[in-house]
Amino acid sequence: MNQKFGFGIIGCGVIADFHANAILELSGDAALVGAADALYDAAEKFSKRHGIRAFSSVEELLACPEIDVVCICTPSGYHADAVIKAARAGKHILVEKPMAISPAQLDAIERVCAETGVVLSSVSQNRFARGIKMAKKALEDGLLGKLVCADIYMKYYRSQAYYDSGSWRGTKRIDGGGALMNQGIHGVDLLRYLAGDIVRVYASSKTLVRSIEVEDTLSAVVEYENGASGVIQATTSVYPGYPRRLELNGDKGSIVLEETSIVRWDIDAEGYEDIVPQPSFSGAYSSATAISTDGHTRQIYDLITALRTGRRPLVDVSEGRRTVDTILAIYRSAEEGLPVTLPGRGQKEEAKKG
Repeated sequence: MNQKFGFGIIGCGVIADFHANAILELSGDAALVGAADALYDAAEKFSKRHGIRAFSSVEELLACPEIDVVCICTPSGYHADAVIKAARAGKHILVEKPMAISPAQLDAIERVCAETGVVLSSVSQNRFARGIKMAKKALEDGLLGKLVCADIYMKYYRSQAYYDSGSWRGTKRIDGGGALMNQGIHGVDLLRYLAGDIVRVYASSKTLVRSIEVEDTLSAVVEYENGASGVIQATTSVYPGYPRRLELNGDKGSIVLEETSIVRWDIDAEGYEDIVPQPSFSGAYSSATAISTDGHTRQIYDLITALRTGRRPLVDVSEGRRTVDTILAIYRSAEEGLPVTLPGRGQKEEAKKG
């Protein structure tokens, strides 16, 4: 009989509800045991809402033998500390995006996971969407031919009230960045997943509308390991906000997605499944909470399957790090006004300079 995994949640803000609901949907494979937050009142209210136990501290939650896996839903700058505590307590981990916000934090996470042997998955729930999977298969099957361009255009809207709703939002020390690190990270991750690693970036970053420490608008030209070129555009300051648009263009075919829905499928491939373009139903472009739990449910099940079988989760420590490394390189390029080449995975010292 397959083991049923006990889950705990650290951090009881907005995104924690999506984790809780996803775990509850997987009741045959997972059980939501309890939650903890820096503010006990927040943990108590959250726990009452979901019918679970409120722990008085993170340490108390991590000491609970019924918990096998923790979901880390704290503000971004606190992810690394929570990961380290969870790993040392022997708990497997699902950590919200971004996995961490600095090279030192990323190094610490890699090190503690290697030392303890715990399994970590970094949240990139869009990878599990049907449209993304179909685009991935089309690329793997060579249906687009030689990839020429891979672009992401994320023109979202987040009001000043959104940033004012939490003292950590829009700060470099805790949020780690603005439109690109917080919202645009999903697009960067999908570009890497579909088109391959990005090896060189040249970016411009500005704060044009919002009263925040970090960027509300960024554009970057990128080069991929396979030779393709691309554009990354991320803003949270255009009204009313529009669905994220991902464009993949090859010399034999093209695919365009809005959020995770395929809206253009221009491929002439005999015997391949016909695709009927569908509009995106996500409202994430104008509201941070206008998402479904489907992606989180699929990613949590992927983590459970990885724990049962011994395989790596789809978005493991290495994948989570590489996406953040790409964003940090883009930020460095914007600060220096120069192109930046991403270091290889073995070039740790060069990575630390970024």
